[in-house]
Amino acid sequence: NKYDETTPVSVLDIPKQFLSSSELNITERYSVKELLECLATSKLSAIDVCNAFSHRAAIATQLTNCCTEIMFELGQERARFLDEYLEENGKPFGPLHGLPISLKDSFKVSGYDSTIGFVARINNRDEQQSDLVKQLWDLGAIFYVKTNIPQTLMTADSENNIFGRTLNPNNLTWTAGGSTGGEGALLKMRGSLLGMGTDIAGSIRIPALCNGVYGYKPSSNRYPNGNQEEPSRDDYVGVSAVSGPLSTDLEAIQMITKIVFNNNPRKYDFEALNIEYREPAKLEKSTLKIGVVLGDDMLPIHPPMKRVIRKAYEKLRDEYCDVQFIEKVPSYDKAWTLAWRLFQVDPGNTAFDDLLSMKEPLIKSLTLPGLETYGTGPKTLDELVEIKEQVKELKQQWMEIFEDYDVIISPGSPGSAPPHDKYGIAPYTTMWNLVDFPAIVIPYGQVDASVDLTDDVVYDQKLDNIYAHYDPKDYDGGVCHLQISAPYMEDENLISAAILISGLLNEPL
Repeated sequence: NKYDETTPVSVLDIPKQFLSSSELNITERYSVKELLECLATSKLSAIDVCNAFSHRAAIATQLTNCCTEIMFELGQERARFLDEYLEENGKPFGPLHGLPISLKDSFKVSGYDSTIGFVARINNRDEQQSDLVKQLWDLGAIFYVKTNIPQTLMTADSENNIFGRTLNPNNLTWTAGGSTGGEGALLKMRGSLLGMGTDIAGSIRIPALCNGVYGYKPSSNRYPNGNQEEPSRDDYVGVSAVSGPLSTDLEAIQMITKIVFNNNPRKYDFEALNIEYREPAKLEKSTLKIGVVLGDDMLPIHPPMKRVIRKAYEKLRDEYCDVQFIEKVPSYDKAWTLAWRLFQVDPGNTAFDDLLSMKEPLIKSLTLPGLETYGTGPKTLDELVEIKEQVKELKQQWMEIFEDYDVIISPGSPGSAPPHDKYGIAPYTTMWNLVDFPAIVIPYGQVDASVDLTDDVVYDQKLDNIYAHYDPKDYDGGVCHLQISAPYMEDENLISAAILISGLLNEPL
């Protein structure tokens, strides 16, 4: 069979044809928590678990091109060590003992490249490890693959001139998202149950919503984020980038976050906040205050997303939750404009110098016309300060709104995963990066072209080519989503609320 970006098929069931019954059991039967319990009690060996996920990741990569660095030997060596440690000591090495964790290509692992899609950075391997990689290793994790990203990390289509394009396993003609797109595809294929990505404009949440998995963007400096391969200068004054998890289940995101927060993240990244996980009071559906945002008139969302968000509102209301639509919110269009200008704060043009040095062509999603209408980076310190002042005002506006709500449900994008190179701008995720509020994407609902007909929204001319228009035939069957956010540093409350809301909605995909 032919499987490429022009083939409108799902490949989710194909791994079952090539995995043994034992490998299927390991990769499909367990949640992350259950897998860790089996590893800690020797019900499953680390080497068997590592080999099963390595095999499944290899199949996923052949079908979707999701992985970059293949580190199976590293994983096997680590697994054998952990099995011997458990046998000799009668206890697991750490709370992540034997758990295979996949990593976005930007995370440095000693002895492997971190090209982040730049030809100029091939063979840039060194002995350094990213700060989060060090922490997870000390906690007992196994690393076995790194996953694909877009050239420059600044687009929602994970394609580059080294590894090619990552495909969406739900439908190979759809984007897998970016910039953590390889993780999204790998997780959906269950070649991993837990992976680490980064997020500066939605790079964790966009792949999560495109593929139908869970993605969490923390508040800045809650997860160690240092010593990664960056497309621009390390000391960046624009929008704060963060590290965070994607997973096949929401409880795994809560679990890994507790473990990271409670194990001295500042030991690994001196900028990390050394604040342990603050267990929130038990949430009750009758007391949780939920605001719902249906979108921004300047940046219309698709009919399926309108239907899905309204459905979530009605289901939560029927469950006697305190849930209300919010009629007036800060402008997502303005937020994108501010963020876009801040993304360009690099007087050295580091990323494009790397491209020019090798005469490397830009990928298609970086050449879409229309982005220039959002302006350029500040040319003076006064301009930069003025932008920062506007960001502060935006944050204050949201803080005032959150006085009435514990969390807010909003779209993370106009709709489900669009065709390749059609994602365009990302205002609905970038808003929360700009104001530095934590946010989680959960899968919820699906596109139904027989119901979700094209509506009469008139798209502003400025949005041509850089914002996803809706054509039912291009999206039919796509996974929809909800984005849930909370104020800065209220990560623990956000995760608990997301678990409660997800349980109340209780709609299997």
